Amino acid sequence: MHLRRTFVFAGLIALFLITTLAAVAADEAAVATPELSPAGGVCCSTQTVKIIDATPNATIYYTTNGETPTNSSTKYSAPIPVSKTVTIKAIAVNTGRVTSAVASATYTVLDPDWVLRKLDQTAKTFRSTTADFEFDSVETDPIPEKDVQKGTVYYERKGNAFQMAAHIREEDGKPVPKDYVYSGGEVKLYEKLINQVTTLSKLSQYESWFMLGFGASGKDLEQKWEICYLGSETVDGVKTEKLEMVPKDPAIRKNLPKVQLWIDLDRGISLKQILYFASGQYKVCFYFNIKVNQALPADAFTFKTDKQTVFVNR
Repeated sequence: MHLRRTFVFAGLIALFLITTLAAVAADEAAVATPELSPAGGVCCSTQTVKIIDATPNATIYYTTNGETPTNSSTKYSAPIPVSKTVTIKAIAVNTGRVTSAVASATYTVLDPDWVLRKLDQTAKTFRSTTADFEFDSVETDPIPEKDVQKGTVYYERKGNAFQMAAHIREEDGKPVPKDYVYSGGEVKLYEKLINQVTTLSKLSQYESWFMLGFGASGKDLEQKWEICYLGSETVDGVKTEKLEMVPKDPAIRKNLPKVQLWIDLDRGISLKQILYFASGQYKVCFYFNIKVNQALPADAFTFKTDKQTVFVNR
Protein backbone atom coordinates (compact mmCIF):
# COMPACT_ATOMS: atom_id res chain seq x y z
CA MET A 1 0.00 0.00 0.00
CA HIS A 2 2.85 2.33 0.93
CA LEU A 3 4.52 1.64 -2.43
CA ARG A 4 1.27 2.35 -4.24
CA ARG A 5 0.90 5.73 -2.52
CA THR A 6 4.47 6.54 -3.47
CA PHE A 7 3.75 5.88 -7.16
CA VAL A 8 0.61 8.04 -7.01
CA PHE A 9 2.53 10.87 -5.34
CA ALA A 10 5.31 10.62 -7.92
CA GLY A 11 2.72 10.71 -10.71
CA LEU A 12 1.20 13.88 -9.31
CA ILE A 13 4.63 15.52 -9.16
CA ALA A 14 5.31 14.52 -12.77
CA LEU A 15 1.96 15.91 -13.88
CA PHE A 16 2.69 19.17 -12.04
CA LEU A 17 6.10 19.43 -13.68
CA ILE A 18 4.67 18.74 -17.13
CA THR A 19 1.96 21.39 -16.64
CA THR A 20 4.48 23.93 -15.36
CA LEU A 21 6.91 23.28 -18.19
CA ALA A 22 4.08 23.62 -20.73
CA ALA A 23 3.11 26.99 -19.26
CA VAL A 24 6.72 28.16 -19.35
CA ALA A 25 7.08 26.91 -22.93
CA ALA A 26 3.94 28.80 -23.90
CA ASP A 27 5.40 31.99 -22.43
CA GLU A 28 8.68 31.37 -24.23
CA ALA A 29 7.04 30.50 -27.56
CA ALA A 30 7.86 32.69 -30.52
CA VAL A 31 5.86 35.92 -30.62
CA ALA A 32 4.33 36.91 -33.95
CA THR A 33 5.95 39.83 -35.73
CA PRO A 34 3.66 42.88 -35.71
CA GLU A 35 1.93 43.95 -38.91
CA LEU A 36 1.77 47.58 -40.02
CA SER A 37 -1.24 48.64 -42.07
CA PRO A 38 -1.10 50.05 -44.63
CA ALA A 39 2.29 48.85 -45.77
CA GLY A 40 5.00 51.43 -46.23
CA GLY A 41 5.34 53.48 -49.40
CA VAL A 42 4.38 56.87 -50.76
CA CYS A 43 1.35 58.25 -48.95
CA CYS A 44 -0.68 61.39 -48.33
CA SER A 45 -0.13 63.53 -45.25
CA THR A 46 -3.50 62.38 -43.88
CA GLN A 47 -2.26 58.79 -43.58
CA THR A 48 -2.67 56.89 -40.30
CA VAL A 49 -0.88 53.63 -39.54
CA LYS A 50 -2.33 50.77 -37.51
CA ILE A 51 -0.23 48.07 -35.83
CA ILE A 52 -1.64 44.66 -34.94
CA ASP A 53 -0.14 41.42 -33.62
CA ALA A 54 -1.47 37.89 -33.81
CA THR A 55 -0.11 36.84 -30.40
CA PRO A 56 -2.85 37.00 -27.72
CA ASN A 57 -2.26 39.59 -24.98
CA ALA A 58 0.98 40.80 -26.56
CA THR A 59 1.99 44.41 -25.96
CA ILE A 60 3.26 46.41 -28.93
CA TYR A 61 6.04 49.00 -28.67
CA TYR A 62 7.18 51.24 -31.51
CA THR A 63 9.57 54.00 -32.56
CA THR A 64 9.41 56.65 -35.28
CA ASN A 65 13.05 57.76 -35.20
CA GLY A 66 14.56 54.73 -36.94
CA GLU A 67 15.82 53.13 -33.73
CA THR A 68 15.05 49.52 -32.80
CA PRO A 69 12.20 49.51 -30.26
CA THR A 70 12.41 47.94 -26.81
CA ASN A 71 9.88 47.47 -24.03
CA SER A 72 10.88 50.97 -22.90
CA SER A 73 9.73 52.52 -26.19
CA THR A 74 6.32 54.09 -26.79
CA LYS A 75 3.50 51.65 -26.15
CA TYR A 76 1.07 51.39 -29.06
CA SER A 77 -2.50 52.29 -28.17
CA ALA A 78 -3.98 54.05 -31.22
CA PRO A 79 -3.29 54.52 -34.97
CA ILE A 80 -0.21 56.64 -35.62
CA PRO A 81 -0.72 59.83 -37.70
CA VAL A 82 1.83 60.35 -40.49
CA SER A 83 2.40 63.93 -41.65
CA LYS A 84 6.01 63.67 -42.85
CA THR A 85 8.38 61.00 -44.11
CA VAL A 86 8.98 58.55 -41.29
CA THR A 87 10.14 54.98 -40.56
CA ILE A 88 8.01 53.12 -38.03
CA LYS A 89 9.50 50.09 -36.27
CA ALA A 90 7.53 47.87 -33.92
CA ILE A 91 7.93 44.82 -31.68
CA ALA A 92 5.49 42.70 -29.69
CA VAL A 93 6.21 41.39 -26.19
CA ASN A 94 4.19 38.59 -24.60
CA THR A 95 3.42 37.99 -20.92
CA GLY A 96 6.62 35.98 -20.57
CA ARG A 97 8.64 38.99 -21.76
CA VAL A 98 9.53 37.22 -25.00
CA THR A 99 10.11 39.73 -27.81
CA SER A 100 9.12 39.33 -31.45
CA ALA A 101 11.17 40.14 -34.51
CA VAL A 102 11.16 43.81 -35.53
CA ALA A 103 8.60 45.01 -38.07
CA SER A 104 9.61 48.06 -40.09
CA ALA A 105 8.00 50.26 -42.73
CA THR A 106 8.89 53.63 -44.23
CA TYR A 107 6.13 56.08 -45.17
CA THR A 108 7.21 58.74 -47.65
CA VAL A 109 5.21 61.96 -47.79
CA LEU A 110 6.13 63.93 -50.91
CA ASP A 111 5.72 67.68 -51.26
CA PRO A 112 3.42 68.55 -54.21
CA ASP A 113 4.53 72.20 -54.29
CA TRP A 114 7.19 71.80 -57.00
CA VAL A 115 4.69 70.00 -59.26
CA LEU A 116 2.09 72.73 -58.80
CA ARG A 117 4.60 75.50 -59.44
CA LYS A 118 5.64 73.77 -62.65
CA LEU A 119 1.98 73.71 -63.70
CA ASP A 120 1.84 77.45 -63.00
CA GLN A 121 4.55 77.89 -65.62
CA THR A 122 3.02 75.63 -68.30
CA ALA A 123 -0.42 77.24 -67.77
CA LYS A 124 1.02 80.59 -68.87
CA THR A 125 1.68 79.26 -72.38
CA PHE A 126 -1.30 76.89 -72.65
CA ARG A 127 -3.75 77.75 -75.41
CA SER A 128 -5.28 74.48 -76.58
CA THR A 129 -5.07 70.70 -76.69
CA THR A 130 -6.43 68.08 -79.04
CA ALA A 131 -6.35 64.40 -78.06
CA ASP A 132 -7.95 61.08 -78.82
CA PHE A 133 -9.41 59.41 -75.76
CA GLU A 134 -10.73 56.21 -74.28
CA PHE A 135 -13.06 56.51 -71.29
CA ASP A 136 -13.59 53.25 -69.38
CA SER A 137 -16.49 53.40 -66.93
CA VAL A 138 -16.11 50.54 -64.46
CA GLU A 139 -18.72 49.19 -62.07
CA THR A 140 -17.90 46.38 -59.64
CA ASP A 141 -21.14 46.01 -57.68
CA PRO A 142 -23.57 44.34 -57.94
CA ILE A 143 -22.34 42.99 -61.30
CA PRO A 144 -18.87 43.76 -62.69
CA GLU A 145 -19.30 45.78 -65.87
CA LYS A 146 -17.22 48.09 -68.07
CA ASP A 147 -18.43 50.55 -70.69
CA VAL A 148 -15.86 51.92 -73.15
CA GLN A 149 -16.24 55.21 -75.01
CA LYS A 150 -13.82 56.46 -77.67
CA GLY A 151 -13.52 59.75 -79.47
CA THR A 152 -11.70 63.09 -79.52
CA VAL A 153 -11.44 65.90 -76.96
CA TYR A 154 -10.64 69.58 -77.37
CA TYR A 155 -9.55 72.06 -74.70
CA GLU A 156 -9.09 75.79 -75.14
CA ARG A 157 -8.20 78.59 -72.76
CA LYS A 158 -8.19 82.31 -73.55
CA GLY A 159 -7.41 84.42 -70.53
CA ASN A 160 -9.92 83.36 -67.86
CA ALA A 161 -12.30 81.82 -70.43
CA PHE A 162 -12.18 78.05 -70.74
CA GLN A 163 -14.08 75.61 -72.90
CA MET A 164 -13.92 71.89 -73.50
CA ALA A 165 -15.60 69.40 -75.85
CA ALA A 166 -15.71 65.61 -75.99
CA HIS A 167 -16.87 64.15 -79.30
CA ILE A 168 -17.80 60.52 -78.64
CA ARG A 169 -17.88 58.38 -81.73
CA GLU A 170 -17.99 54.85 -80.33
CA GLU A 171 -19.46 53.06 -77.32
CA ASP A 172 -18.54 49.45 -76.62
CA GLY A 173 -17.40 49.02 -80.21
CA LYS A 174 -20.58 50.44 -81.77
CA PRO A 175 -20.94 53.84 -83.48
CA VAL A 176 -22.83 56.10 -81.07
CA PRO A 177 -22.22 59.79 -81.92
CA LYS A 178 -22.53 62.12 -78.93
CA ASP A 179 -21.06 65.57 -78.34
CA TYR A 180 -20.44 67.14 -74.94
CA VAL A 181 -19.51 70.83 -74.91
CA TYR A 182 -18.67 72.81 -71.76
CA SER A 183 -18.53 76.58 -72.14
CA GLY A 184 -19.67 79.55 -70.10
CA GLY A 185 -20.69 77.50 -67.07
CA GLU A 186 -23.04 75.13 -68.90
CA VAL A 187 -22.85 71.74 -70.58
CA LYS A 188 -24.62 70.91 -73.82
CA LEU A 189 -25.09 67.26 -74.79
CA TYR A 190 -26.04 66.53 -78.39
CA GLU A 191 -27.24 62.97 -79.01
CA LYS A 192 -27.37 62.62 -82.78
CA LEU A 193 -29.22 59.28 -82.87
CA ILE A 194 -32.25 60.78 -81.13
CA ASN A 195 -31.56 64.31 -82.44
CA GLN A 196 -31.72 65.95 -79.01
CA VAL A 197 -29.71 68.68 -77.28
CA THR A 198 -29.79 68.70 -73.48
CA THR A 199 -28.47 71.78 -71.68
CA LEU A 200 -27.30 71.66 -68.06
CA SER A 201 -26.91 75.17 -66.68
CA LYS A 202 -25.19 76.72 -63.65
CA LEU A 203 -22.26 74.30 -63.61
CA SER A 204 -19.43 76.80 -63.24
CA GLN A 205 -18.53 75.27 -59.86
CA TYR A 206 -17.64 72.08 -61.76
CA GLU A 207 -15.21 73.80 -64.13
CA SER A 208 -12.25 72.38 -62.20
CA TRP A 209 -13.48 68.91 -63.26
CA PHE A 210 -13.28 69.78 -66.92
CA MET A 211 -9.91 71.54 -66.62
CA LEU A 212 -8.18 68.62 -64.89
CA GLY A 213 -4.71 68.46 -66.35
CA PHE A 214 -5.53 70.60 -69.39
CA GLY A 215 -4.74 74.27 -68.92
CA ALA A 216 -5.21 74.40 -65.15
CA SER A 217 -2.41 76.05 -63.19
CA GLY A 218 -1.21 74.80 -59.84
CA LYS A 219 -2.98 77.75 -58.21
CA ASP A 220 -6.23 76.79 -59.99
CA LEU A 221 -5.99 73.28 -58.59
CA GLU A 222 -5.07 74.42 -55.07
CA GLN A 223 -8.19 76.61 -54.89
CA LYS A 224 -10.53 73.68 -55.52
CA TRP A 225 -8.67 70.56 -54.36
CA GLU A 226 -6.73 69.05 -51.46
CA ILE A 227 -3.67 67.72 -53.29
CA CYS A 228 -1.31 64.87 -52.52
CA TYR A 229 1.75 64.06 -54.63
CA LEU A 230 2.34 60.31 -55.11
CA GLY A 231 5.59 60.38 -57.09
CA SER A 232 6.65 59.63 -60.66
CA GLU A 233 5.20 56.94 -62.94
CA THR A 234 5.69 56.11 -66.61
CA VAL A 235 2.59 56.15 -68.84
CA ASP A 236 2.95 55.11 -72.48
CA GLY A 237 6.69 55.61 -72.23
CA VAL A 238 6.35 59.16 -70.84
CA LYS A 239 7.43 60.17 -67.34
CA THR A 240 4.47 61.59 -65.44
CA GLU A 241 3.86 62.94 -61.95
CA LYS A 242 0.94 61.38 -60.11
CA LEU A 243 -1.42 63.55 -58.07
CA GLU A 244 -4.29 62.46 -55.84
CA MET A 245 -6.88 65.14 -55.27
CA VAL A 246 -9.94 65.51 -53.02
CA PRO A 247 -12.52 68.27 -53.74
CA LYS A 248 -12.69 71.02 -51.12
CA ASP A 249 -16.36 71.68 -51.92
CA PRO A 250 -18.45 69.23 -49.79
CA ALA A 251 -21.21 69.18 -52.42
CA ILE A 252 -18.78 68.01 -55.08
CA ARG A 253 -16.95 65.65 -52.71
CA LYS A 254 -20.28 63.97 -51.95
CA ASN A 255 -20.41 62.72 -55.55
CA LEU A 256 -16.72 62.67 -56.45
CA PRO A 257 -14.62 61.75 -53.38
CA LYS A 258 -11.29 61.45 -55.17
CA VAL A 259 -9.45 61.98 -58.47
CA GLN A 260 -6.03 60.76 -59.58
CA LEU A 261 -4.02 62.42 -62.36
CA TRP A 262 -0.89 61.37 -64.25
CA ILE A 263 0.56 64.63 -65.63
CA ASP A 264 3.28 65.17 -68.22
CA LEU A 265 4.84 68.25 -66.68
CA ASP A 266 6.83 69.17 -69.78
CA ARG A 267 3.57 69.84 -71.60
CA GLY A 268 1.29 70.44 -68.61
CA ILE A 269 -1.27 67.83 -69.71
CA SER A 270 -2.83 64.64 -68.36
CA LEU A 271 -2.07 61.31 -69.97
CA LYS A 272 -4.35 59.44 -67.60
CA GLN A 273 -7.07 60.23 -65.08
CA ILE A 274 -9.17 58.14 -62.69
CA LEU A 275 -12.35 59.63 -61.27
CA TYR A 276 -13.75 57.78 -58.23
CA PHE A 277 -17.48 58.27 -57.66
CA ALA A 278 -19.39 57.88 -54.40
CA SER A 279 -21.53 55.16 -56.01
CA GLY A 280 -18.47 52.90 -56.15
CA GLN A 281 -18.17 53.35 -59.90
CA TYR A 282 -14.99 54.82 -61.31
CA LYS A 283 -13.90 56.12 -64.71
CA VAL A 284 -10.43 55.65 -66.22
CA CYS A 285 -9.54 58.22 -68.91
CA PHE A 286 -6.66 57.65 -71.32
CA TYR A 287 -5.40 60.36 -73.69
CA PHE A 288 -3.14 59.81 -76.69
CA ASN A 289 -2.19 61.41 -80.04
CA ILE A 290 -1.99 64.63 -78.06
CA LYS A 291 -1.36 67.95 -79.79
CA VAL A 292 -0.68 71.07 -77.74
CA ASN A 293 -1.19 74.69 -78.82
CA GLN A 294 -2.14 73.83 -82.40
CA ALA A 295 -5.09 75.21 -84.34
CA LEU A 296 -8.41 73.58 -83.44
CA PRO A 297 -11.10 72.61 -85.97
CA ALA A 298 -13.72 75.27 -86.59
CA ASP A 299 -16.43 72.94 -85.24
CA ALA A 300 -14.50 71.83 -82.15
CA PHE A 301 -17.07 73.35 -79.77
CA THR A 302 -20.19 73.21 -81.94
CA PHE A 303 -22.48 70.61 -83.48
CA LYS A 304 -24.99 70.72 -86.31
CA THR A 305 -28.69 70.62 -85.52
CA ASP A 306 -31.76 70.91 -87.74
CA LYS A 307 -35.43 71.82 -87.54
CA GLN A 308 -36.32 68.47 -86.00
CA THR A 309 -33.79 68.73 -83.17
CA VAL A 310 -35.40 68.64 -79.72
CA PHE A 311 -33.95 71.04 -77.10
CA VAL A 312 -34.22 70.19 -73.40
CA ASN A 313 -33.11 72.39 -70.45
CA ARG A 314 -32.33 70.94 -67.05
